[in-house]
Amino acid sequence: MNLRTGQHILDVLFTFVIIVIFSGVAQAQEVTPTPDGIPAPMPLIGTGTYDISNIMLLGSDTDNPRNSGRTDVIVIVSINYTTGTAALLSIPRDFYAYIPGHDMQRINTAFAFGEQAEAGGGAALLAETITYNLGITINRYARVDFNGFRRLIDDLGGVEIAVDCAIQDWRLREPGLDPQIEENWALYTLPIGVHELNGDLALWYARSRRTSSDFDRGRRHQVILRAMLSRIRQLGLLDQYRDIWTQIPEIVATDVTLQDITRMIPLALTLHADQISSYTFRPNIEVRSWSAPNGASVQVPQPDAVAALMQMFLTPPTSLQVAREHPRIEIVNASGFSDLARVAADRLAWEGFAVSIAEESVPYQDSTTLVDFSGQAKGSSLGVLQRVLRVDDGAVSIEPDAARWVDFRVTLGGSYYACTYNVALPVEVVADGDGSE
Repeated sequence: MNLRTGQHILDVLFTFVIIVIFSGVAQAQEVTPTPDGIPAPMPLIGTGTYDISNIMLLGSDTDNPRNSGRTDVIVIVSINYTTGTAALLSIPRDFYAYIPGHDMQRINTAFAFGEQAEAGGGAALLAETITYNLGITINRYARVDFNGFRRLIDDLGGVEIAVDCAIQDWRLREPGLDPQIEENWALYTLPIGVHELNGDLALWYARSRRTSSDFDRGRRHQVILRAMLSRIRQLGLLDQYRDIWTQIPEIVATDVTLQDITRMIPLALTLHADQISSYTFRPNIEVRSWSAPNGASVQVPQPDAVAALMQMFLTPPTSLQVAREHPRIEIVNASGFSDLARVAADRLAWEGFAVSIAEESVPYQDSTTLVDFSGQAKGSSLGVLQRVLRVDDGAVSIEPDAARWVDFRVTLGGSYYACTYNVALPVEVVADGDGSE
């Protein structure tokens, strides 16, 4: 049994609540990395007249205050004050990068190198590394440990997430049990559906990779960040940010100022799920697996694909693109499973669609169907909807309607399967009522 007890990934999340609130100006570069040499730095990618700020959210693999450990969670939040939008980018911990002064290394070691050179220098060296390899200028950073993360989630009363791919991994039967004792572990499954996670379960969900990968784990970090922002807004905590800010230094190491937060509050109050874009590196597209000279398994950047991803991450769509590419979707639930409508809605919001869920009760149907009221031959999102919802051509109806109030209507059937990511199916276990063996 692989208990994977040696690592405690720090999943920076509370930061988004406050970090989806910070300032600076961002630019980008193009990188040309190779496995056997130091790449040239990326030339800066201009962002025109947009007022953009990039914040680096970090999580380490240790709670030892005397050891900075590895930075196994790196999420960049890019805030566009001009358009009122945000973008999230997860960087794999094994991303093979040039660390100035330290040759080619996994990017998760940059922070520790910086701290070894000078106390407090970790964030600066990691920011310099990101700028050199990805061309993203970092304006602020925030770093928390896994204990702080649990506390933040629990203080919020938990977070609600829609799970579209069931996750299965080993989990302590009870928090606080000795992780060195094998009998204290059980195989735990979080199924497809809507779930309320406390701090311990949220950390488990964010760091699991038994049935998925580091790439999917980066996606789940962003799921929890989004859920935290939603809960914070639901509780009205953004209105209390001045009082809350006095408690932040106890949990978060950051160079964010109260002035930064004050500037971001108006955007954080109005930001909708479809206004937050999410980006992750994809295997064999932006990166490929390679064995480094020291034997480490790393992810080597692919220059052209990385440059294209960084351009998309930093450049917001025009208003015309938003109108054309992010149509209005209505979901009608005929699956017989109440949670599926929310799961599908969250999945489509991830793609940038504005989604509403119909309240009327409809008879059960087995297959998912899709009606296209837009009738657009070009610029239509029909193909994206079919891919994400697994709808074949035979289940699509084209019914152009100039007076439409939604562009597409999706009717979920009982055979709808939400998972479209590279996540393995869980094995069957004998459950004791809480998802464990």
